[in-house]
Amino acid sequence: MDRHQVKDSSKTRSIEPTIAREHCNVSVTRKLQAPRVKLDPQSVATAITCNRLSIQEIKRRQKRIHGEVLQLSRSMDHPNFTKIDPDDLRRMTMLYDREFFDSQLLSLIGRERLRFGFSSRMTRVAGKLVTHYPTRKRVFPWTKPKVVDDRKFEMTLSSTLLFQAFSDVDRPIVVTGLRCRDRLEAMQRVCEHELVHLLEMFLWNDSSCTGPRFQGVAHRFFGHTEHQHDLITQSERAARNFDIRVGSVVRFSRDGHLITGWVNRITRRATVLVEDGRGERFTDGHQYVRYYVPLEKLQLVQPRSPVGRS
Repeated sequence: MDRHQVKDSSKTRSIEPTIAREHCNVSVTRKLQAPRVKLDPQSVATAITCNRLSIQEIKRRQKRIHGEVLQLSRSMDHPNFTKIDPDDLRRMTMLYDREFFDSQLLSLIGRERLRFGFSSRMTRVAGKLVTHYPTRKRVFPWTKPKVVDDRKFEMTLSSTLLFQAFSDVDRPIVVTGLRCRDRLEAMQRVCEHELVHLLEMFLWNDSSCTGPRFQGVAHRFFGHTEHQHDLITQSERAARNFDIRVGSVVRFSRDGHLITGWVNRITRRATVLVEDGRGERFTDGHQYVRYYVPLEKLQLVQPRSPVGRS
């Protein structure tokens, strides 16, 4: 793999937009797209559930964002970047705000309430949006009587899954039902997905990517047809490149000695259990010591461990 720096591939199911369009206030939708019109949260919520863009227009805006992120980044030098910084994600989100919400959404939420980052520990989930409640009061932004809304939002993307795309496993990369041509496009699809979570959490204080409201917004604004990713996980890398899976018997070197054990888990590294009377007792009745070993350091001995230990 490339040297990368940072400052569930299960079957996906198709989704259809199911947001009802009755009661949509067309004038509000137009205001959302008009420049320099200050909107209140309830008007934005109404507009978001009614607005619709053509697929051609969505692609044009996504392409503009792709180009500007690459042009303005101090870390990325190629669409299949090998360096990335939280500022890249922040800038991307601001560009989406400009292109799809007339630069009003982030101002309405409050930029000081938003944090962006990447995590190398996220090995299965492509992104997450966390809402922090300092006062533990869960309120709508337009709740009456007036309550101070001090919620903070944190968007985090998986650097591990992004860097494993378009690397040493050659297969199509599909995120939210859309095929990606490079890492930056994959990052855009994940960012769009988390942006819908941000919208829902800010406006309705609730969000579920399996729900009809989420899927309707994701489809009408960004053209998403699914709500899951098919990025390359570490387990897939291990199977394709090293023929190693959970349950495989492997050998590795430690302090000049060859040690044999079996793979219990695969995340950033493989968790290898080595039978040892001084170790922790597991449900199979044996005692094991855990070792955390990079996949590249493992040698396959046997595809699967003996019966009862896999």
